[in-house]
Amino acid sequence: MENASTRLLSAYWTTRFTGIVELSHDWTDAAPPPLALAPPARASRIFRMEARSWARLSGYYFEDKSLVFLLWRELYPHIDFYEEDVCVAGNFNDWTPQNDFVLHPETIKGETALVLRMDADEKFTSACEFKFVTHGGTWLEPLEQAPNICRDTQGNRNLHIDPARTGYHAFGFVSETPARLAAHDTLLLLNSSATPQHAITIAHGDFLFHQDSTLETGVHVEDGKTRFRLFAPRANNVTIEFWSPHSNKTRSRHQLSALGDGVWEVEIKRNLHGWYYHYFIDGENDTTAAFDPTAPVLDPCALAAAAPSGPGLVIDLARISRPLSRHTPPAPTDAIIIEAHLRDLLTHAVPDGHKSGFRELATWLRSPECYLRKLGANVLELQPIQEVETPDRDTYQWGYMPVNWFAPASLYASDPASGSQFGDMQDFVSACHEAGISLILDVVYNHSGSPNHLLRIDKSYYFETARDGSLSNWSGCGNDLRTAAPMLRRLILNSLRHLVEFYDIDGFRFDLAELLGTPLLRQIERELRPLKPGLLLIAEPWSFRGHIGRALTRTSLTAWNDAFRDFLPAYLHNTAPADGLRYFMSGSPASPEAEPFHSLNYTESHDDFCWIDRITENPDNNGANPTENDARRSRLMAATLLASLGVPMFSAGQDFLRSKHGSQNTYRNGTINALDYSRIERFRKTHDYFQNWIAFRLSAAGATLRLRSRPRKGFFRFFNAPQTNALGSLYNADGRFPAPPLFFAINPSPSPVSLPVPGVDPGGFRQVADADSFCPTGLPRETCFPWRAGLLNLPALCVGLWIAD
Repeated sequence: MENASTRLLSAYWTTRFTGIVELSHDWTDAAPPPLALAPPARASRIFRMEARSWARLSGYYFEDKSLVFLLWRELYPHIDFYEEDVCVAGNFNDWTPQNDFVLHPETIKGETALVLRMDADEKFTSACEFKFVTHGGTWLEPLEQAPNICRDTQGNRNLHIDPARTGYHAFGFVSETPARLAAHDTLLLLNSSATPQHAITIAHGDFLFHQDSTLETGVHVEDGKTRFRLFAPRANNVTIEFWSPHSNKTRSRHQLSALGDGVWEVEIKRNLHGWYYHYFIDGENDTTAAFDPTAPVLDPCALAAAAPSGPGLVIDLARISRPLSRHTPPAPTDAIIIEAHLRDLLTHAVPDGHKSGFRELATWLRSPECYLRKLGANVLELQPIQEVETPDRDTYQWGYMPVNWFAPASLYASDPASGSQFGDMQDFVSACHEAGISLILDVVYNHSGSPNHLLRIDKSYYFETARDGSLSNWSGCGNDLRTAAPMLRRLILNSLRHLVEFYDIDGFRFDLAELLGTPLLRQIERELRPLKPGLLLIAEPWSFRGHIGRALTRTSLTAWNDAFRDFLPAYLHNTAPADGLRYFMSGSPASPEAEPFHSLNYTESHDDFCWIDRITENPDNNGANPTENDARRSRLMAATLLASLGVPMFSAGQDFLRSKHGSQNTYRNGTINALDYSRIERFRKTHDYFQNWIAFRLSAAGATLRLRSRPRKGFFRFFNAPQTNALGSLYNADGRFPAPPLFFAINPSPSPVSLPVPGVDPGGFRQVADADSFCPTGLPRETCFPWRAGLLNLPALCVGLWIAD
């Protein structure tokens, strides 16, 4: 055998009976290394792996005299491989994407991989580092389970090429006995005397990550019995404790039985509707697990919870009414969305609004004084309202640290201990629909809050972990969920289905959707659309890892357009070109598949500076007392956003120039986030301007702005003024769309501009809007912009809209 310096580097199960082991260096003997499984397990076969199988994670292997870089597309669902070439970059080519290092498609055993073969010359004879990168500059982060991750001096995670490990150091093994999930097996390297020279624990690996079950989990009440099921694949003991809400001192404990496939079950011969319960879970701990048999665990399928830490409430769904009819949301491009936080809306609108919840929101929505009703938008996108990390019911938080996806947040319930959140939330959704407002919920399926119940059930199954057990953190919230795990996907899909079936939710906005990946988003499309065909599905298409905006143009999802958000402030300060505005107003057609509904156009959301603070002329980004130019640019922004093809969204309060006084991150500051409705009167002109533009876009005449499909050639004509950023746009220029043609013009310059408009007869149009007002019947003649002899004279910092008569 090879010398005594050979060591076992890693070993992991790939299936129930097979695994992979990596040695410290290549094994050149014809016979496989002397490996054995420690009792009670027993290996039946050791075999040399194909080097490229090992490269699935490592990204490289050596073949004869070639170095082969290998990238499997399905391992990077967030990358649009159809739009961009992928290169190898490393310290051997100055870390730059180059044509000589482009990977090319190759079919390997029926699967398509991207491959680059290179001579293994002197530049690869010593250890070096590399990474995959698109030609557009998007870096593909190494997979968490990659065996060759290293960090450079700046902390970047790269892949390490070791000439001593070319792929011939990797072997497969077959076990006569199945891998144990509730315990760890050990692999041994034997010496010439057949005694152990080195030992290593076998990680559960892909065998764990692919665990699945067809059994229904959660609580099921039927025929006077209550069945509890929990998926905990590596637990060795699961106990349930339940008690009546009327008798806290009398608690019952029962052991659950393992059914196989990682599911545990116990059935109680009694209908326990309204009772409390939680689990205690024990198992073998190491860096990949976080079992604590003393910690109560909230059922991830609990339909209601008394608090974020639990207990859960048993809900007999036969006693819960479902909506009698289904609300039909508008088509995406017929929607005008207002993003808001429940308590931001209510703090200054109802008594004790800073402590308000679902019930108060329903009452306010039914009031004729409701701000949302008056503004006229037809969709509310509400920040997360699922059960969430919070120290108490009065503490303000945004909701982006969920602890359960089925249960409405207990802090917004009138009586969470009794499970009132079920009825409270149903009533407020009904109130939205009565007001003609569709409801989108902001949902977070990329990380978990605290207490982290999923972590206590199975850390490595539910969360992305490195080989040392450390948690991935591309969300920036301390952990990333393993969204490819089958039972986690089922939790996500079942919770979404539950929200539609029992609450009649009209859509979802997926937080940091890049971490979910396009395969899961497509599965959500397939499974939810049959429940509600018009469901509005929106993605925040990025994370700290990457961006999937282009990939989403091959789905029916709408994506937040961060490029639109960043462009418009620059344009309205006259520092961005008119060609950029032309692109965005055309619906951001970045790829051949892009349709207007793919682009959600916005300039402010809950994150970062609010609009007025971003664009204000005041110091320190403080727009609390905006200048006249600040207000004027805000009206230009509203006009441009609502005149752009796509799906428009405003943040609540933008219409009255809501300011956060220059604060960039206010996720814990309910005082500064609360909407100050007194600003409506203070900035009445701007509020009314937004209101009138919203009404126009939703009107029959505004249908020209609401195209559902990509505009055909001839729909637009654009006009530029040389050496300026002014732009004119004629909609329905060929007259083939069944709505009046519109003409839009904007000048972001501090000086007047003469815009050439050849071939357009101004006598066929009436001006209905400028930078100060909107009048559907037409502005007074004396205020209209001069337009004759093919020239439209635009005042400084102005906008105008004309409708064909």
